[in-house]
Amino acid sequence: MRSITIIAAAVALVSVSAAVAMADADNPLLTFGVVSDPHIGAKAEAPMFLENALRRLAARNVDAVLCPGDIAHSGLISEMEEFADVWNRVFPDGRGPDGGKVELLLVTGNHDIDAWPGRWDGFSEEKLRKERFYHGNNPEKTWWRLFGQKWEPVWRHEIKGFTFLGVQWRTVGSTVETFVAEAATALDPGKPFFYVQHPHPKETCHGTYSNGDDFGEAKRALTPFPNAVAVSGHSHCAISDERTVWQGSFTSIGAGCTQDHGLPILQYDNASAPWHRSWKEKTMAPLSNKANGRDAGGCFEYVEVFADHIVVHRLSVTFDEPIGPAWVIPIPAREGGPLDFSRRAAEGTPPQFPADAILSVEFCPMGHPLEGAGHRGEPCIAVTFPCAENVGGHRVFDYEIRAQSDDGGMVVRRIMSPGFAFPENHANLPGTCLFLPSELPVGQLIRFIAIPRDCFGCEGRALFCDWTMK
Repeated sequence: MRSITIIAAAVALVSVSAAVAMADADNPLLTFGVVSDPHIGAKAEAPMFLENALRRLAARNVDAVLCPGDIAHSGLISEMEEFADVWNRVFPDGRGPDGGKVELLLVTGNHDIDAWPGRWDGFSEEKLRKERFYHGNNPEKTWWRLFGQKWEPVWRHEIKGFTFLGVQWRTVGSTVETFVAEAATALDPGKPFFYVQHPHPKETCHGTYSNGDDFGEAKRALTPFPNAVAVSGHSHCAISDERTVWQGSFTSIGAGCTQDHGLPILQYDNASAPWHRSWKEKTMAPLSNKANGRDAGGCFEYVEVFADHIVVHRLSVTFDEPIGPAWVIPIPAREGGPLDFSRRAAEGTPPQFPADAILSVEFCPMGHPLEGAGHRGEPCIAVTFPCAENVGGHRVFDYEIRAQSDDGGMVVRRIMSPGFAFPENHANLPGTCLFLPSELPVGQLIRFIAIPRDCFGCEGRALFCDWTMK
């Protein structure tokens, strides 16, 4: 995986003493877990996925657990209560298996505060007071009753000498920048501090998927502090994506989602966006989140903190194994360092198809199981190929499939690798891409081309197959 290269590059670029410290993985100064976007209430398995993650963190004797928002799916107090019930089962009285104190650090997300447009339309005042978390003084009452904490739009906690700053959803504008500036300037500049909010700071982790719902406040606030480490959720982007960790003027880490696979929305013909009005127009259905017959759920993180670096372990909530190698992240951050996107894109080898790989083309007159909702049962052309392999640190992220005809016409599709979000031991799934007969000229020779790509867009060798539609 890419992380092996990152570690080597990081060690080469820091002092000998720092390199020794980075290798001292047995004695972290602080450990914490990250369980983002549990969306309790979204589906029946959501509490189970959360509990799986928390129990594995408890077994590691963490000092704290962060949840960067979307605790509840529908903004219901009852969903918040279910989250608290799971927490108390795993950490009764806020204590781990060894009896040590485990801090719960929470911020809200858009689902906690707003649910979604129209969710509360027509509700009576009585029903809103009874059911909606973000109504009247419900946040203050619920936060204290369930978590024993004062509700604050922004908060600060100290754990084992390290500072954590949290910002609730809807806390925007100068409040964030003033809060961070006042807190961070009083901290040791050589020691990491942690900033938690729901959306990714704008244009940091996940590149183009960093939607910047904070309008840039967090990025402006954290830019003066290279020892700052932002932890965020919201996008649901899979943490198998190497762009989950970003370093520039500070460090930004995406936390994924505990309850689903978290593939990017809309950009791909087979990615998840069932609520979007244009979804039925897509040729292909969303990817399944099933792996070996069971829901693969999502992911969580276990973080070890040292004086001059942190180690982030990427873990599956369903499979008791890593999603990918741990990241070693040097602190403080610096522009152009070992975690720079362009630098990492240039290192290693892109994913490659196996040497004996074959691209196959089949006409399906009665349709195909992977057809989208608006095309079920329609004739289609299925292009199938094996999973591209990680041969030099670059896991396959997506595929570009081209249908090029003799007359120069071309239809291009991009699909996510079906197993991309899973641990690599479960990710070896073949790719299938569908085309409609109306998209391809009858009687012409068509060259189908499949190209594997990593998350940075670097391309491996292509597979070809010539085919004529009759």
